[in-house]
Amino acid sequence: MKLIKIFNDFRLAIKDPERDIAERVFLIFAIVAEVTLIIALISGILYGEDPKEEIVLSVAIMFTALVTVVCFYKNRVGFAIRSIALGLIFFVIPANFFWGGGVEGSGIIWVVFAFLYVGLVVTGSWRKFAIVSIVIVTTMCYLVAYYYPELVLGHSREVFFIDSYFAAILAGVLCFLMTGYQNRMFKDENQRAKKAAEKAEELNRSQNRFFSSMSHEIRTPINSILGLNELILRDEQSSDEVVRDATGIQGAGKLLLSLINDILDFSKMEAGSMDIVPVDYRVGDLISEIVNMIWLKAHDKGIKFEVSVDPRVPSVLFGDEVRIKQIIINLLNNAVKYTQEGYIDLRIESEQKDEKSTTLIISVSDTGMGIKKEAIPYLFDAFKRMDEENNRHIEGTGLGLSIVKQLTDLMGGTVTVNSVYGEGSTFTVTVKQGISDPEQIGEFNVHNQQLVTRKQYESSFKAPEAGILIVDDNEMNLEVEKKLIAATEMVIDTAM
Repeated sequence: MKLIKIFNDFRLAIKDPERDIAERVFLIFAIVAEVTLIIALISGILYGEDPKEEIVLSVAIMFTALVTVVCFYKNRVGFAIRSIALGLIFFVIPANFFWGGGVEGSGIIWVVFAFLYVGLVVTGSWRKFAIVSIVIVTTMCYLVAYYYPELVLGHSREVFFIDSYFAAILAGVLCFLMTGYQNRMFKDENQRAKKAAEKAEELNRSQNRFFSSMSHEIRTPINSILGLNELILRDEQSSDEVVRDATGIQGAGKLLLSLINDILDFSKMEAGSMDIVPVDYRVGDLISEIVNMIWLKAHDKGIKFEVSVDPRVPSVLFGDEVRIKQIIINLLNNAVKYTQEGYIDLRIESEQKDEKSTTLIISVSDTGMGIKKEAIPYLFDAFKRMDEENNRHIEGTGLGLSIVKQLTDLMGGTVTVNSVYGEGSTFTVTVKQGISDPEQIGEFNVHNQQLVTRKQYESSFKAPEAGILIVDDNEMNLEVEKKLIAATEMVIDTAM
């Protein structure tokens, strides 16, 4: 009954995917080796093998069984693997060689088997030690047999044939079964790895769907908050304190919306559903809008914000204006975040390829903390923040540079970084754009000295004879949108 229990325990351990493959192969070896050695012992007794060789086999059978069972139940299979390897090398090989006919006996076959055993189940530094030991022991056996042949117990021709035949068959079968089981295990592991990869991929898709859905859901109330807050800022009867608080709400709300937009865009790119939509856009308007968004952030930190535009840049380009703007804003936001003093510099240049296309070169430099050389290869990984200890106070999702890289790749461009730790960084993005108007932009001056002051809101136009229909799936948004454009005096209709 105990033997049956041990066999069942071994069988379950062999099938256990949590166990190391080398240990599982060893357990298979232990079972098959015991059966093989017992057959060899019986056959040796039947055809009159030398008693000394039978003693070697008997010791090997008992030693292998005892060490394997004890170490298995004490959870020290690794010790059993090494112990049996030492017994095989320093006892079985020389004993079989000298008492089993030398070069004309079965000992040589067990040398080959020892190499296979060590190769399959012994790991780490012990593996090298075992291989070297097999070579040394085998070499010593051959030298001793050559110079002192009287030490080798010879076999009759009949016994030699029988002995070598059984040894070849048994060792061959043992090797076949061990390698066969190992291949089967590898196939099982590959199947498990494949299923795990498919599960991880499905989980990733589910996460992307979740992020995308949640981003949409969160943006709706944020837009409502920002819209209602804008109404407070426009209200002439709001006190200065209320306006100051509302300005704070506006800044925090826009930052939160920016973070949500990053997550949404990232999930789109991960799902492969991000599209590039090229349109005609005026470079001057694009830069002015970006500067007006970033200048206040830089001003609040006491950082100088410089803008330089190459006069040869075409005035109207054809490309995805929204994504170009997103790339520049992400780079500038990063520069402001990681710069405590000094300046940030935005440079726009172009290299015209032909009459219809040009390469737009966007560079953002700063005098911030810089990036360690070893961190640069991981800089564009999602959710990765370098130098975490020094940057723990920096807000953001860690998606900005990843989004820059993926958007640049989508447009067939490149992004590079040059940085000196402690001195600053320069990010350079190059993207090919079409030329819609070859007229050069000329000298471009950005007037951004706009300190935040309270001023009365005025609608940019009035159209009392015009009508507009607003359709939304959120009642609060309808009310906010209606109030935001009420000053235009248009006739406003709403619908869900």
